[in-house]
Amino acid sequence: MGGEVMAGLGALRRRKRLLEQERRLAGWALALAALGIALMVLHAEMLWFGGCPWAFHLLLVKCLITLSTVLLLGLIVAFHAKEVQLFMTDNGLRDWRVALTRRQALQAALELAVCALHPVPARGAACGAGSAAWPGFLGEGEALLSLAMLLRLYLVPRAALLRSGVLLNASYRSIGALNQVRFRHWFVAKLYMNTHPGRLLLGLTLGLWLTTAWVLSVAERQAVNATGHLMDTLWLIPITFLTIGYGDVVPGTMWGKIVCLCTGVMGVCCTALLVAVVARKLEFNKAEKHVHNFMMDIHYAKEMKESAARLLQEAWMYYKHTRRKDSRAARRHQRQLLAAIHTFRQVRLKHRKLREQVNSMVDISRMHMILCDLQLGLTSSQQALEKRMDALAGKLDALTELLTTALGPQQPPEPRPEAT
Repeated sequence: MGGEVMAGLGALRRRKRLLEQERRLAGWALALAALGIALMVLHAEMLWFGGCPWAFHLLLVKCLITLSTVLLLGLIVAFHAKEVQLFMTDNGLRDWRVALTRRQALQAALELAVCALHPVPARGAACGAGSAAWPGFLGEGEALLSLAMLLRLYLVPRAALLRSGVLLNASYRSIGALNQVRFRHWFVAKLYMNTHPGRLLLGLTLGLWLTTAWVLSVAERQAVNATGHLMDTLWLIPITFLTIGYGDVVPGTMWGKIVCLCTGVMGVCCTALLVAVVARKLEFNKAEKHVHNFMMDIHYAKEMKESAARLLQEAWMYYKHTRRKDSRAARRHQRQLLAAIHTFRQVRLKHRKLREQVNSMVDISRMHMILCDLQLGLTSSQQALEKRMDALAGKLDALTELLTTALGPQQPPEPRPEAT
């Protein structure tokens, strides 16, 4: 696994080739993991509905599960070998033992241990006269090994990360390195949540419903008076997921109650994500918000003018009926005057709040424009100052030359011949 040190363009090509190989390995590993889980579900349902007459087919399905598991373990080892080679390429190392850290070794061992869990293809009880010894469904140990195969779904985020193209895009890597952003699984999850929130939430919700419904049916099938039918669990899981809980169908075993509890927690989390996505979709964008605020500003200004006119009208009517000493009409117009004053104050308060909101929105853009103008002014002033300094330096040089010429050593005049 030791590679030669490569620099420049060769290292970039090798890195891209290794990432492409990792992407293919992750895709095949996820496909084998999904195949193993599908075979496990098929084995459990065949054991429940077929039983003893399908003993040979059950053994064959178990052998296929083991074969897919062995191939999956090989792909995981190859993937981590590519990870070590990629680390060597990035850091210019020659020895793979230097690149293989303890953390990476423990991660590889843990992944191998998780993916190695599966029901062993051992021959069960003889089918025939002693068919009473044939199990009606999965035993406790075999059921735990079967359900542990669902842990292979951890390969989904890895395949999504490598399939997203973020690691292969040079622009992403350059900008991420400048901003100290690490492209990991959470980044890809946030990316998909921002680009395709509806599809992601729908797929996640349906996947959780189907998976937990089947797990609950496995946990409840051999219990007395329990929810063992798949139709009942397909009703119970959404009701628990949505935190409704009618109580018409309830789990009867400890494992079934644990599954329902986990389903409720996952339902609360998915509901929070759904509320956040819907709230963001219903929010105005910048252009729509500016249009709405502009129209509301016009509306409130018009209401203020109408309220002020009504206020002046009621004040004049109250004054006129007071001068005429018509107490009944004066009281009526006084009440209307107080109502007009209250309405005018409310409209003015709403208009002031709208103006404050608009100012808080525009402050950032206005500050940016002011800073850009200030920077432009400083740049032009600096350039003008540099030109003036250059001109002044030229004038000083010319003055120095003139002074040197004027104050330089002069030859004494030649003596004139005296007259004899």
